[in-house]
Amino acid sequence: MPDLVAQKEAVIKAVDSVRSRIIEVSETIHANPELGLNEYKASDLLTSELAEHGFKVERGIAGMPTAFKAVLTKTRDGPNLAYLAEYDALPQVGHGCGHNIIGTSAVFAAITLGALNEGLRGRITVLGTPDEEGAGGKIPIIKAGFFDDVDVAIMHHPWNYTSPWMPTVGIASLKFEFTGKPAHYSTPHRGVNALDGLVLMFASLNGLRHGFRHDVVYGYTIDEGGISPSIIPERARGRLWIKSTDLRNLSEVVKRVEVSARGIADSLGAKVTIEHEYPLFEESIPNLTLIEAFSRNFTRLGIPFKPPEETARSLVYPSTDYGNVSHVVPSASPAISLGSPTLSAHTPEFRDATISTLGKEALIGITKAMAMTGVDVLGSKDLADAAKAEFQRYKASGFTKVPLTPIY
Repeated sequence: MPDLVAQKEAVIKAVDSVRSRIIEVSETIHANPELGLNEYKASDLLTSELAEHGFKVERGIAGMPTAFKAVLTKTRDGPNLAYLAEYDALPQVGHGCGHNIIGTSAVFAAITLGALNEGLRGRITVLGTPDEEGAGGKIPIIKAGFFDDVDVAIMHHPWNYTSPWMPTVGIASLKFEFTGKPAHYSTPHRGVNALDGLVLMFASLNGLRHGFRHDVVYGYTIDEGGISPSIIPERARGRLWIKSTDLRNLSEVVKRVEVSARGIADSLGAKVTIEHEYPLFEESIPNLTLIEAFSRNFTRLGIPFKPPEETARSLVYPSTDYGNVSHVVPSASPAISLGSPTLSAHTPEFRDATISTLGKEALIGITKAMAMTGVDVLGSKDLADAAKAEFQRYKASGFTKVPLTPIY
């Protein structure tokens, strides 16, 4: 049995030895923000770093030019541990979600873990997953089969608290287009006002929400609503994003909204088309085996954290395509704090926090924790087996008997 304590000490020292390079890579990605599926600089930087350290790199996987797979084989038997890297930015805000930290930590956790000379079994894989802020690059990677041979997946997310489990919820993204008939505004009865249909549909949510569970939240935009107040709008387009704790409830909510939209269109004599703008993001499934491993490693590093029971009851509603991964493979995605508990992602303040002094310490700390948890997975067959057995129990129940589901 390998000495896991000694191996964890080794990866801690390995991370410290390349601390300046880790920070440099994160700052380089931060200074060159790229939108989803256009993260060429970030993808090239991360894959070059992996190739330099002996990983076999395959670029452009799953039909996405900036996606990648990098593998380092320790032994031909043993688990396949996948670290998940994100590196896309937000429009205007830049890296206001901290993906410069996510991508960098995944790569250097893999590199420092891979540098251990003995005691580890299996493979270390890094999957570069673009466009999390858009269509969700992990979803085509799942569909293309790149998770089929993965035993455990690990990533993390910068946030305003630290915890071994960061719960995320499901999200549906709907596009509505109402089509009516134009007319002069002085004779509105001769036309069909498409904008009225869209506005009434959004207004109907105020009534529908009384029948929704209290974990349902939504936001919407009106993207087109006519060309002049003197013309009855022939077309109106809008988007609605809806979140709920779990996909089953979310699907029911979506159905009710669609029924409402079609009923309003019929009553006005208009037509409506409804499309999903992006694939559904599923809620994240916790894996207690991996959560406990991260808890032990945070404790070993002296990083204070909220217990998962507390974060399960938080009134925060993040969504990510990591949730889809957690439905197909045992997974962990802890949160790491960048500072104040009032810090909000997708803001300039969060963007700046990712390269602040606290942000750099968070980057180094989570890289160590991820590498140490990698030691747990590849250095002990028992842990990987326990994580997989736990996942199979949840899967057999249809993911209906999962502990630590968010309570709102």
